[in-house]
Amino acid sequence: MLTKSLVKVGNSYAIVLDRTLMDLVGISPDVPVNLQVNGQTLVLSSSTSPVSVDQAIDKVFATHEEALRRLSK
Repeated sequence: MLTKSLVKVGNSYAIVLDRTLMDLVGISPDVPVNLQVNGQTLVLSSSTSPVSVDQAIDKVFATHEEALRRLSK
């Protein structure tokens, strides 16, 4: 589970998503997202075709291969 805090933006609040998280979910600033409320749970998802877990892992490794190799030592 990932815990984030709300950030005040004018009269509203926002959740700041880092690039790695956005890449894993398959969203970017120019792609609309879907928000769904289930009880007290807020679900944010990409409105584009879903990315498989394998695709997401491959992308993370390709993007951060050097850093992941250093961390594994």
